[in-house]
Amino acid sequence: MSVVFNAATATNVSILQQTNSLFQTSQKRVSTGKWVFGAADDATRYKMSETMLGRARQLDALNNNVSLGLKTLEATDKTLKQMIGLVESAQELARKAQAEGAGGIRGITSGVNIASTTAVAGYAVGATLSITSDGGANFNFTFTKTGITWGEVADALNSANIGVMAEFIPGTAANQTNIRFFSTNGKDFKFDGSSTQTVMDDLDHALWVAPSGGQVMTAATHPNNLFANPGAAATATETGFVVSYGGVATGSKTGITTATAIAANSLLVFEDANGQTRTLNYTAATTVATVIADINNMNAGVKAEIMNLGTGTTAQLRLRNTDGGNITISAATGAFASTGTIGFSVGTSYAAPLSTNNALRLQYGRQYDAIKTNLDLLAQNNPVQAGRNLLQGENLSVVMDEFGGNPITVAGIKITAAGTLTMASNGSTWTSDTAIQTSATQANQALINLRNFQAQFATFNSYMQDRYDLNASYQTDLKTQGDDLVAADVAEESAKLTALQTQQQFAVQAFSMGTQNAQSLLRLLG
Repeated sequence: MSVVFNAATATNVSILQQTNSLFQTSQKRVSTGKWVFGAADDATRYKMSETMLGRARQLDALNNNVSLGLKTLEATDKTLKQMIGLVESAQELARKAQAEGAGGIRGITSGVNIASTTAVAGYAVGATLSITSDGGANFNFTFTKTGITWGEVADALNSANIGVMAEFIPGTAANQTNIRFFSTNGKDFKFDGSSTQTVMDDLDHALWVAPSGGQVMTAATHPNNLFANPGAAATATETGFVVSYGGVATGSKTGITTATAIAANSLLVFEDANGQTRTLNYTAATTVATVIADINNMNAGVKAEIMNLGTGTTAQLRLRNTDGGNITISAATGAFASTGTIGFSVGTSYAAPLSTNNALRLQYGRQYDAIKTNLDLLAQNNPVQAGRNLLQGENLSVVMDEFGGNPITVAGIKITAAGTLTMASNGSTWTSDTAIQTSATQANQALINLRNFQAQFATFNSYMQDRYDLNASYQTDLKTQGDDLVAADVAEESAKLTALQTQQQFAVQAFSMGTQNAQSLLRLLG
């Protein structure tokens, strides 16, 4: 069914349609702020706007890449700062080790890896370990059960307070710990012959040489000569092992016992620990037992004793300065003469220097080695973006502009403590000033290298940051200009909307009035 409009109605409908179309256009411009929505609206403006907005989007994508590079450099800089802090700590450890190396100690250290948790091996229940200080105090430990550790033995000795203690110190080999026995009262001390040889064999396993006097003990043979056999008492020749630092005068004749005869008219003149002359003049025959008692009863800092020096199953008579000084024999005749029963030589036997106390040095050395390990771990696990670890020699390439013609490559450096940082020396060698100084010099160079690497990367960081800021500025300008080219005048379009609303209302009213006139005419005709 067709609807017939008169001319006036058709005109009103047309005006209303145009008004609605213009109204929708203005409303769209006001709501979006844009005047050009496509090339059909304004080809020139649309093209220029899209070109600028496209470049802005490219710069945004480029800056994402630049930002990734900047974050990589930032993370790398933080890692380098941590590494610099560690190297500075390594330098401090070297300085401490150099300062701690001057002190000496009266002690002896096992040559085998023995930690506090190491079980004593090879003994049977009832075995003993006996230690006597020259101060006169004795420590005797009986192994009443199996599975006892050296830590338990050390705790018992340290609690006994005899002037001798035990401690566990770093060894010179990697991850090695040694047990050290040392004097705390300035006196020498002795592993008594009553100690069970299997215990001493487990303790040593390497060469021990007394600092003074030349007494030697090795696991291969001498514990059998110096200490009691398991389940038996010590024999006359199992005389133990003395840790002595004072001068020692040893008779050349072997097979000496307390019953060995001293012929009449035998003379011995020596200097005591205070430098005073002491004389033994036996006009009548006597025995070694009397000589030992006479000298020891002087309390003059010189001790007489029969010792197996670890060279066989025989013993010799010797005098030693228990205060750490030299000992001088001024005269020896009769049985004491070099050709006599005892065999002393006239002259001075010099004291040995105290053992260098390297325990603290080696502890610092272990911390130094731990720092080297941490340096390697920091370089390997540098928390960087996209897997580009500059500290492992991986390069970082960053495109700096939307034309792709200005890429920048940040060359990585493979950093290792022993290689690039020159810290090749190990803290386990810190038993001498020379070794410590070598490590300190290497740490100084490592610090210089790290700061150079830091400055090198910082140069790229500064340049990339400047480019990032420039790109961001360009991006903002291009987006603003691109939007402005197609932007609508919101005030103008709002005014149009108001006018169009009024026009729309008039058109509706005119259409309504035209319709009412047509209806009235039809009623008259009908």
